[in-house]
Amino acid sequence: MSIELPSSVVDRLRNLAARQGRDVRALVEEAVRQYLESAAITDLEPTQVAEAQAALLGELPNVPDWKADDK
Repeated sequence: MSIELPSSVVDRLRNLAARQGRDVRALVEEAVRQYLESAAITDLEPTQVAEAQAALLGELPNVPDWKADDK
């Protein structure tokens, strides 16, 4: 399967893959897989997913707060 992406998205993917030391193909494959898995959750409302994620954070001690990477 081939997917055409805007050049700006391709550039961002290449930069992200380089920062992570990963192959672009593997990065895109993982992103699509994660998207499909999350889209398959049809029996929950978005707020329920957020609540479940927040509850799980309580079980992961010493996880620093997430901050957006402005690079």
